[in-house]
Amino acid sequence: MMKQKTTIKHCTLYQLTLVYHIIALLLIGADFFLIHQLPYVSEHHSIRLTIDIVILGTIVGLAWYVLRRVKKGETAILETAERYQSLYDNHPDSIISFSLDGEVLSANHGLESLLGLGRENSTTSFIPMISPPDLLKALHHFQVASAGMPQNFEAAFIHQSGIPISSNVTFVPTKIDDQVVGIYAILKDLTEVKEQKKVIDKLYKQNQLILNSVSEGIYGIDMSGRTIFWNQAAETITGWKVDEMLGRQIHNLIRPEKSDGTPFSREESPILNTILNRDAPIMKEDLFWRKDGTAFPVEFMSSPILEEKGHILGTVITFKDITALKKTQELLIKSDKLSAVGQLAAGVAHEIRNPLTALKGFLQLLMKTKSVKEQYYIEIMQKELQRIEFIVNEFLFVSKPQATNFDIRTVDSIVMSTIELLQPQALLDNIQIEADIEPGLPPVTCDERQIKQVFINILKNALESMEEGGLMRIEVAADPVKRNITIRFIDQGCGIAPERLPKLGEPFYSTKEKGTGLGLMVCYRIIEAHGGMMEIQSKLEEGTTVEIILPSTQVKITEGVTAT
Repeated sequence: MMKQKTTIKHCTLYQLTLVYHIIALLLIGADFFLIHQLPYVSEHHSIRLTIDIVILGTIVGLAWYVLRRVKKGETAILETAERYQSLYDNHPDSIISFSLDGEVLSANHGLESLLGLGRENSTTSFIPMISPPDLLKALHHFQVASAGMPQNFEAAFIHQSGIPISSNVTFVPTKIDDQVVGIYAILKDLTEVKEQKKVIDKLYKQNQLILNSVSEGIYGIDMSGRTIFWNQAAETITGWKVDEMLGRQIHNLIRPEKSDGTPFSREESPILNTILNRDAPIMKEDLFWRKDGTAFPVEFMSSPILEEKGHILGTVITFKDITALKKTQELLIKSDKLSAVGQLAAGVAHEIRNPLTALKGFLQLLMKTKSVKEQYYIEIMQKELQRIEFIVNEFLFVSKPQATNFDIRTVDSIVMSTIELLQPQALLDNIQIEADIEPGLPPVTCDERQIKQVFINILKNALESMEEGGLMRIEVAADPVKRNITIRFIDQGCGIAPERLPKLGEPFYSTKEKGTGLGLMVCYRIIEAHGGMMEIQSKLEEGTTVEIILPSTQVKITEGVTAT
């Protein structure tokens, strides 16, 4: 705007001077015409003198007016120039004026504070000022600015001491009559900014290291429920990567529904309520969902993020997978129940077994009677007594500690001998048993008799559930990282209702009409005694999968050791 006003003043002064000369010439011409061409005027000296005075006075008046305007315009131009010069000299940034050839025309005081160069001893070219690694970049931007386009970039300039100074550089074309005649370079020292950025980056990395070093999942959400940070433990636990989570609404990803499958609305979320209702930190157990769609139990704590004035910015959530904890709690409960049942079973079996033996003896004597009707009743009584004897034997098995004989064995041989034992029953029930056993399995340290008892119990239950026949699969595979072997029994039977699954393995709870539930309870006990785990998954009308995990051993088996 200042440049435009100065240009207008220059034009006005030029125009005034031109008009003055034109009017003066016209007046002189008029004077000459009146004096020499009109006889009347030339003959009267007084008239001619009057005309000369008028014309001369007009010329002098115009000259005075023009000189006054010129003087005033020059003063304004000088004031404008001084203002520009003051701005140029005292600007906190370094400003250098270059010709289009890169020659230094002038520089302000900022150059001395930035590079230690006074205006009188600055170099004649900008090339020595630039750090060599940035020279080609600077030359490119200088050429573009010479074409009339302002440029902004970062480059290092060399201080007089030889130290490179990181700077933000702006090249501004200098134009006269729309023609580029030079370049102004404005340099801003970025040293302090770079140092501050280093401090911020260091703090950020430290915070990231802290977040990523903890074993618990940690994430934060803003007021709209969008994820603002997500640590490595959260990635490991849920399967969601940080790039997939940042900026996304987290509620629909890790908590889409309740445990019964019904939708879990945002209004019900205790985490979001921490934000919406400015609630105090909360801690509770809940279910989260992994990326693969599976749910797992968690214990989480949600705390609001507050700034100094108490304004809430979002909330931070820490959580941990408590699947193992839940299983341990279940095992403890089952262990307590097993202990109680064992004590009860010992007393009951002892009290029943002796009278039972006497009853069986008398029934055998009565069988000698010739009455058909009496023999029929006696046979029924014998069957029921055999049933009672079976239950008593199970009680005794539960109550008495079983002698164990641990040795190094291969799981595949135990599985195959179990299949051979129950293959006839499977063929009678139109069931095909298919074994998928990974070759080269590592051995396990186990009591072969007890493990085989578990396999027989599970396979027998599976075959009994497949009333319409079908395919029975047994899969055996090793995990060298976790150093264990997984055995899965997968049937196509009737399945088990979801509400009944948690009760499996409890004493006296059975899905079979005449079952006692003690068999499965014993299976759990045996697997736990071997340092393993047993888990049952089932869907109604689809089938059941029993998964057994046993720790493997690194000891090599020599010939003749494995069982047949």
